[in-house]
Amino acid sequence: MGPDLLFFLLLLLLLACPGSSAAGPGVTARTLSPCYAADLRPAAGSLVSAVGCTVLLTTPGLKATKAAIWEYKSGPWEGAIVSYAFDGPANTSQLFENRTRFNETDLSLQLVLQEGDDGLYRFRSEAEATGWLQLHVIEPLSEPEIVGNSSVKEGGTTKLVCNVLEGKADLYWWKKNGELLLGSDHIQFVANSTLCIVKASMNDSGYYECVVRNQVSQNETSFLLHVQNSANVVLPVILVCVIVGSLAGLFVWCKRRERPCRSGCRAPEVSGQ
Repeated sequence: MGPDLLFFLLLLLLLACPGSSAAGPGVTARTLSPCYAADLRPAAGSLVSAVGCTVLLTTPGLKATKAAIWEYKSGPWEGAIVSYAFDGPANTSQLFENRTRFNETDLSLQLVLQEGDDGLYRFRSEAEATGWLQLHVIEPLSEPEIVGNSSVKEGGTTKLVCNVLEGKADLYWWKKNGELLLGSDHIQFVANSTLCIVKASMNDSGYYECVVRNQVSQNETSFLLHVQNSANVVLPVILVCVIVGSLAGLFVWCKRRERPCRSGCRAPEVSGQ
């Protein structure tokens, strides 16, 4: 019997027979450094890691003598990551090709994560299988951007919107000049990602920071807001003044201009008299 045929038969045996009815030792997983802000501690049963990180899957206490296989399951799809017969090279599934490293000595598996790797993982030999490990794969957050007017007239209302272009943020919070902002009638938060400043005062000028976070990363950006003194907001108006008995002169006059601010921010309620 040729080695290729033997390898094929061993894999068929592994796929057809789930091993012992009781799950053996559980898979231990950990994220290898460096990797964003992901938790680098070993975990059993469940692990949260990030797209682009490398995870190491090990099988403490489980041995194999003829063949071994690392399996992956996500929804209705289930299949092999790496199949290995002890008299031939390891065979890697096309879905995981060029981003896995199988250690034939301790049967561990390193996997570089990408989107879609969220799912269940286990190791199986011809005699027994581990329990399933749940792997949650999350995309790290890009640096957010703050969208809004960089200046507002004193007494007006403005809003700043914090957008994340890559990844999904679980938490947002706002700071001004490094200090945490708390909500009030004057400072309002809409769905956490939008900051409204109602009836702005000169004291509201400064740097505003939006901080975003999910389970594997944290990022922030800042935005400079300037509140203009309403007395200094002027509109040039050119008038021609003709003085009898002298030459016509050209004078520049200034007229105050009121510019109402429109936004989705809620105005504070005024109690009845």
